[in-house]
Amino acid sequence: MNVYKLDVKKQGYWLLDKDGYEQRTARRSPWYKVSDSGSPRYFAVCPACNNPIQIIGIYRLPANVSAPYAKHYNTALPGVGIYDREAYEHCPYADKTKSSGSDKGKRAPGALSRLILQLLIEHFDKVIWLLSKTIGIRIDEKLAVSMLRQYAREEGWLYSRATLMNIPWIFAYMADWQDIFYKKLENKEMAQALMVAEPERLLLNENGFLVKVPSCIDYLTLGTYYTCHSAVVTNDVLSETMDMVVTLRKVRISRSFLPKLTR
Repeated sequence: MNVYKLDVKKQGYWLLDKDGYEQRTARRSPWYKVSDSGSPRYFAVCPACNNPIQIIGIYRLPANVSAPYAKHYNTALPGVGIYDREAYEHCPYADKTKSSGSDKGKRAPGALSRLILQLLIEHFDKVIWLLSKTIGIRIDEKLAVSMLRQYAREEGWLYSRATLMNIPWIFAYMADWQDIFYKKLENKEMAQALMVAEPERLLLNENGFLVKVPSCIDYLTLGTYYTCHSAVVTNDVLSETMDMVVTLRKVRISRSFLPKLTR
């Protein structure tokens, strides 16, 4: 991996480079240690799974390596962190390549899952803001509550590929299908694509809300869900993706069954 952090209680990370690592650790214990053979070793914390990691090549690069990198150190280190085997097994940076797809397998509750849930609770407003900006749909209070309830039903913090680095995205992923009709669409390309696909049914009004065309008598449900979560590490760089799917269900209502308006 090409990222690290120094506190198991915090989220976020830094890109790995010698100067930044030296400034943040001050070249002191517990980050700097000496092996039994007298060789210096350098440690930090994995931003994804909170396990200890060892930094390789920060002062002398191994053969055929172009930049420093970090790898999991499968032992607890005093002052650095404990070793959580299950968290390591599901870490995208682990040696084992993780499969992608729609599987939403769970892991047993542990320190990592508890921290994921704690951070989601403490920073829920930031998670909603970031998701709204990223997906281009204004998540109002009603939608946020609906997503949170479904995430809780799914126990999304136990999703096997949930990490400290993807909390907002996995929150959306584990919230399953959500109704987005009459929500404000800030992603104009998405709005245009929906209106082009269903010109007789969908309309973006003057306030930017996705509504039904006034002349449409069909009963419509419009929603979105996320699938195919993938985590791939290439040359120590993690790339995570998932697909956003928009669904429209139409039920034709016969005019003969519509109530007549009387004065």
